[in-house]
Amino acid sequence: MRTLFRTLSARILLGFAALTITFAVITATVVVNMSQVEDQVTLIGKGYMQLALGAKDLQRRQDDLRNYLDERLIDESNAQVARIALRNSRANRDRALKTLRNILDTVERILDLQPDQFRFTKPRIVALEESVAAVEPLYAQVMTSLPTGKPEAWNEEQKKAFEALQKLRSEERKLMQKANALSDQLDKNVTDTTSQLEENEQKLRLQTIYLGTAAVALGLFITIWVVITLRPLARLREAARRIASGDYGSRIPERGPTEVADLAREFNSMGRAVEEREREVVRAERLAAVGKMAAMITHEVRNPLSSIGLNTELLEEELADVPNADEARGLCRSIHREVDRLTAITEEYLAFARLPKPKLAAESINGMVTALAAFVREDLAARQVVLTTELAAEDVIGQIDAGQIRQCLINLVRNAADAVAVKGKGWVILRTRRDADRAVIEVEDSGVGIPSDVLPRLFDPFFSTKDGGNGLGLALTQQIVRDHGGDVDVTSTVGRGTTFTVRVPVAA
Repeated sequence: MRTLFRTLSARILLGFAALTITFAVITATVVVNMSQVEDQVTLIGKGYMQLALGAKDLQRRQDDLRNYLDERLIDESNAQVARIALRNSRANRDRALKTLRNILDTVERILDLQPDQFRFTKPRIVALEESVAAVEPLYAQVMTSLPTGKPEAWNEEQKKAFEALQKLRSEERKLMQKANALSDQLDKNVTDTTSQLEENEQKLRLQTIYLGTAAVALGLFITIWVVITLRPLARLREAARRIASGDYGSRIPERGPTEVADLAREFNSMGRAVEEREREVVRAERLAAVGKMAAMITHEVRNPLSSIGLNTELLEEELADVPNADEARGLCRSIHREVDRLTAITEEYLAFARLPKPKLAAESINGMVTALAAFVREDLAARQVVLTTELAAEDVIGQIDAGQIRQCLINLVRNAADAVAVKGKGWVILRTRRDADRAVIEVEDSGVGIPSDVLPRLFDPFFSTKDGGNGLGLALTQQIVRDHGGDVDVTSTVGRGTTFTVRVPVAA
């Protein structure tokens, strides 16, 4: 008990340690959230804001270039002036795009970015760069012979340049749309990140309040838990007293701290074990008494039965020559049949009373089951019962008395056949396998099954569900298997069938 107290005290100390850890988690959570807020501020100030300004400048430069191409280029009277103006507009647009690219590269280097923070911005800048490079040949064609002045005065080169200019105007409008989309997207990023920053600030405030409240609640909980944790000790003490006084049927609720629950389970296991041993002692005493009674009754009954049977045969022979004595001879035969039946019952009682200790030897389980199946298969087939075997791939060698185990299996197979015959027809399976250090033999049938209220009494002596049964077959089977150091159990579903499982030790 002192160890138990020390263990519980240690667990209580762990509870207070949990409270300390909670406060540490609160502090760490606040620090992490503050770091996230700081990252968002940096992302807005050095990232999205700079990119948004660069995108605005690009948008403005692109708009200037588009306006010049659409409205002013053709109106220029001097081709050289137009060439210089167009070159300057392009240079301003390209410089703004390059500046925007440099801002993005710088932001990616100085900020610890998540993969999705610029998943829209970077592809759009790349698309703009590719579009600018794609219109380079059109600019070269337009710049070769600018279509300025009146159209009727254009030469063939200027007409071709005008066609290229038309395509260039269309492409530059598309570039303008892309620049506008990039600028709008960056403005949205600034707005969304700012809103998210405000939400995180509010969330940080609420988290601090909630975590502080949780820490206080945890402190109160641990205080109550300490008191409750010590309560099961009184329950265990009282249970120990009851078990010590012999109340083995009493059970302890298996709840509380781990150590207390484990101790309760051990108490309950001990009570069940002692209770089971007491039942086994009572059963053994009952079987011993039944054996003595069976031996005594058999001894007293066998000789009179033999005399009755012999005299009945003699009487039947005397009546053979008597006319009109058919009824008397029939009665003699009936008496003789009943005497034979009673003799068989007394032999079973005697076998039960004089059950010898098994003579153990290494035996092939598969071989024994195969021989048994061959012996009873035709008898079962006559009753419309199909007997099959499912043998273990590797033969199992059991440490058994083959004769006694064979007797058990014959009894189980015949019981299975009786259950199947009630349904009219069906099957019985003899199955073998190995389970660790046990050889397992299963007898499964498709019979009527056994009700659940009958299963606990199935192996009791003189308990039988069959008309005319003496109730010794399964009791004898269980006793033989237990004498081998094994066990036998049964599972059944009413209407679907029953499985008896015999487990005996394997040979070393």
